[in-house]
Amino acid sequence: MKSANPPVPPDLTPDQFDELDSMLDDLRARYDETPQWEFCEGFMAALVCCRRAISPSEYLGELLAVDLNAVTEGKAQSEPAIEGSFADAAQQVRFLDLWHQRWQHVHAALAHEVKALDEEA
Repeated sequence: MKSANPPVPPDLTPDQFDELDSMLDDLRARYDETPQWEFCEGFMAALVCCRRAISPSEYLGELLAVDLNAVTEGKAQSEPAIEGSFADAAQQVRFLDLWHQRWQHVHAALAHEVKALDEEA
């Protein structure tokens, strides 16, 4: 007997989505090529569907054009290809927390078995 679908973790609230948008706007103020949230979310869905797990350290720096170590380690950014930056460590941690929460929701939703097209899932 196949087990039931696991519960889908709570999604971000509208305020949390707005917070993500605001953080991306702030990043964009320092690097105008920072993508919009809609692009980031599509990128996330593609990563969730990959054949192998890809760690945030492999893709977030490229997606956001930031050096994820520059803020946390307090060092200057050394690679010329990395142009953006988080305002501070607190902003980086908050962004990563919200990103992870959304990731968990998208991952569970995409793994949810749908038996009929009229199901809410």
